[in-house]
Amino acid sequence: MDLISDYKSEVRKLNAKINFCSSRISELESLLNDNAQEQKPTERQKSVKPTFTTPAGTRLRKKETKPRKPYPLSKWDEIILDVIRENNRATLSKDIYDKAFEKAKVANIFMTDDKSKSKINQCLVKLTNRRNDLVKMRYGGRGFAYCYPEWIDEKGRLRREYAIIKK
Repeated sequence: MDLISDYKSEVRKLNAKINFCSSRISELESLLNDNAQEQKPTERQKSVKPTFTTPAGTRLRKKETKPRKPYPLSKWDEIILDVIRENNRATLSKDIYDKAFEKAKVANIFMTDDKSKSKINQCLVKLTNRRNDLVKMRYGGRGFAYCYPEWIDEKGRLRREYAIIKK
């Protein structure tokens, strides 16, 4: 019985929308016809393009933009950077989570596991993509490792002294 009444209610709503739309369309068409009758056909004027009076071979310079001041790091950002710095090696994301959870509990900023993990993910994305404080590297079959940009050589590979120690 509820399904039938819900169905009839939805049909009434849709019919009301149809009536509203059709009346609105007819109003707009009448306005369009009135405006078309009022306008007299006139010759089109040629558009005038602005001319620049710069000498040939010179460019217009873009305004110099001031580099933004780097925004301060959050407590979570500092914890993540500390974990990698203390490890003194590229660190797997799993290890970052574990050690950051411990440090967050000590710093009394730990939330639930899910919220803390998502917060760490947000911070890792911010530190790698927006701030370029860290570099994200794929680590064969075990996820991603994060390290400082100074720890990478010219070819984009991790230097040996900062390589992950296999357990």
